[in-house]
Amino acid sequence: MSSEFSAREVALEVLEHLEARRGDIASDPARVKAEVGAALAPIRERYRETELPPAYFAALEGEVEHGVPERWQKLAREFTARERAQFGLWRGGDPVARLTYVFIGLVLGGLMVEAPFIPIWEKWFPFALAIGAFFLPDLQTLWHKRRYARALGDIAVTLGRAQPLLDEKFTQDVLLPPRETRENR
Repeated sequence: MSSEFSAREVALEVLEHLEARRGDIASDPARVKAEVGAALAPIRERYRETELPPAYFAALEGEVEHGVPERWQKLAREFTARERAQFGLWRGGDPVARLTYVFIGLVLGGLMVEAPFIPIWEKWFPFALAIGAFFLPDLQTLWHKRRYARALGDIAVTLGRAQPLLDEKFTQDVLLPPRETRENR
């Protein structure tokens, strides 16, 4: 089957479509199902234009409609709530919070250098810790977004594992023109 219409690629395209509307539809199951249908419509049209067997796409569509909406909605609802709460960042990572993190990094770094039981003797360590602390809110946000992206990728990978079952939905005879079958060859 064309890789364009593989279960994984179709799932990724549907997820991309859902993500573009995540803020509006994440809490409404009916709208999620409607958006999945809307995402599948152009894919279905492209599939029809290639004149490939309809049984495969019907099975693929069933897999996507069964596997994507509920899993995506659960993930999207949780991520959207965390995103609206600014991922639990103190003061949302504003400049005051960043400067506080820098100060805390300098103090902790200085204490680590001076503590005899911590084997850190480099005098630049507190400054490196302070610079790293400035970017802490960005790193926390990046971590949450990456974790969400990985979970979305898992949905596509799971659907991709169904590909061998989908490929069984059509045979070589279906791909041949109507007059030519295996017996006639």
